[in-house]
Amino acid sequence: MKFLSHILTPRMATSGEFFMQLKQQLGIQVKNKAIYERAFIHPSLNQKDDTGTRINFERLEFLGDALLNAVVASYLFEKYPRANEGKLTQMRAQIVSREQLNRIGKKLNLVQWMQTRHNQHNFGEDVHGNLLESLLGALFVDKGYEKSKHFVLTRIIEANIDLEALDNQVLSYKSAVIEWAQKNKKEYRFETKEDEGLDPKANYSSVFFINEKQIAKASDISKKKAEEKVAKRGYNALKIKPPFS
Repeated sequence: MKFLSHILTPRMATSGEFFMQLKQQLGIQVKNKAIYERAFIHPSLNQKDDTGTRINFERLEFLGDALLNAVVASYLFEKYPRANEGKLTQMRAQIVSREQLNRIGKKLNLVQWMQTRHNQHNFGEDVHGNLLESLLGALFVDKGYEKSKHFVLTRIIEANIDLEALDNQVLSYKSAVIEWAQKNKKEYRFETKEDEGLDPKANYSSVFFINEKQIAKASDISKKKAEEKVAKRGYNALKIKPPFS
């Protein structure tokens, strides 16, 4: 897969700096160099192989997501033998949530290695989580399940997740405010529409109402994210406390 070498910056491609940094910063001793190169190729490069197949991190992202869910599920199953299925599912969802993965990917500064045609600052927060999942996919291909599992347990869960604090985390603020409103017999609604403003990261705006009173408003790149963001602001404004999580 020599066609990938020109994608990395000349310094990284010729000196092996990229692979040295993977070892020094993440403890990864690379065998299959090409798969890690692929893990950081953004779709915007529009790279293709000789058969016309696109070369980017999306397939590895899919694989890494599956690996992460399997490892976390196994870990929680063993660590909490008395927890029921619902509790285990909730805890896994909190650990592998998009917000959590974005935070960890950003902390690891994976974006420093991303190869793209665009300015990295133009991407939203999800790119950090996407790169984390693609890295895990590459690790699985290169090292197999056991070593990948060890990486997830030590570098992701133990280093970044406070398991005792999970009970106080809200998985979905939208679900939380709806549940709170229904329990307290309050009328609620979200008024969401496309935002024609100049900010490319704010394509939708949403307003959250309780009993026709505006509680909060927010904008984001998608309708789902705008409503989750406005729900979080409404959650805080209403001073809702767990267990509405």
